[in-house]
Amino acid sequence: MWRYRTVKFSTEYYSFGGTQFDEAELENELCSLGREGWELVSIFDIERVKGGSKFVIAVLKKMLE
Repeated sequence: MWRYRTVKFSTEYYSFGGTQFDEAELENELCSLGREGWELVSIFDIERVKGGSKFVIAVLKKMLE
């Protein structure tokens, strides 16, 4: 049996188009969760706007104790 968790990361949307994503923030959060026993299952973008994404969702799983 598994326990699941989602983590939402925002991107900065610029009015002239495009987004900026802080990869270091994502990596730090995933490393922290990994130390707690969480395993990344999937990661995807949501809420697309003008060719960019407003958010990224990470789905993680951890075995139930």
